[in-house]
Amino acid sequence: MQLLGQNYWGGVCGFVSVIHGILLSKNDGDALDGLSQNELEYNLGLSILAFLRYAKVSKPEVASELVRFTQAFGGVHAHKTIDSLIQECQKSVEAIKGGTNGAKATESGWGVAMTKNALVEYINWIGARAAAVPHNGVWSKQNLSSFRNCVCGVGDTAQRNSEFLGLRHWVYINEAGYMYNWGAKTEMDASADRPYPGMAHHNYLVHVLQLG
Repeated sequence: MQLLGQNYWGGVCGFVSVIHGILLSKNDGDALDGLSQNELEYNLGLSILAFLRYAKVSKPEVASELVRFTQAFGGVHAHKTIDSLIQECQKSVEAIKGGTNGAKATESGWGVAMTKNALVEYINWIGARAAAVPHNGVWSKQNLSSFRNCVCGVGDTAQRNSEFLGLRHWVYINEAGYMYNWGAKTEMDASADRPYPGMAHHNYLVHVLQLG
C-alpha cells in the first residue's frame, strides 16, 4: 500500500489526512498504488491549490482563518497571505510537471495550516462529510484505537488556551485502527504510549472528525 508523505509539500497534514481517509478508508486500500512520486505530489498539489483558490473567492472567512493559523507557526510562515500561498503552490505544482524527481520545489517548511473549520470546509468541498466526535483528550495509542475512519488533530497542552487550542498536526486512523502519518502506517493498539516517538509538543488530542 502506498501512502502520501510530506517531504515535498511540507506542512500539509490536514490535506493528506483527509485524502487518505477518502481514498484509503479500508485497511490497505490501493487507490494510490502504481502512482509515481511525482504523480502523487502533483495530484496532492492540485487539490491544495484548487481549495486555496476556492476559499479565497467563496469562503473568505475560512481563507482568513487558515492564513492566521499558518502565520501563527512563525518563521517562514509569519507573513504569508492567501495570495502568496496560492502563488507558491502554483509554482511548485508547475515544477512537478517538469519532473522534479522528488526534489523539493517549495521552501523549507512550506505549508498550509488547517484549522478544524478549514478542514471541515475542505472535506465538504471534495464531496464528503465529517462529524465531530466527543473525546477525552488523551493522546495515546490505546485511546486512539477506539476511533475508526477519523481525522484526528493533536496539539500542545501549553497552548490549549490559544485561539487555535494549541493544534499542531493532523493524522488519519482507518477502519481497522491503523494510523496513517508521514507516509507510515502504525497500529493503534492497547499501549499507553504516544502514537509516534518524539514531537514532545504533540501531547493532547484536540479534535476528532469522523468521515462519512
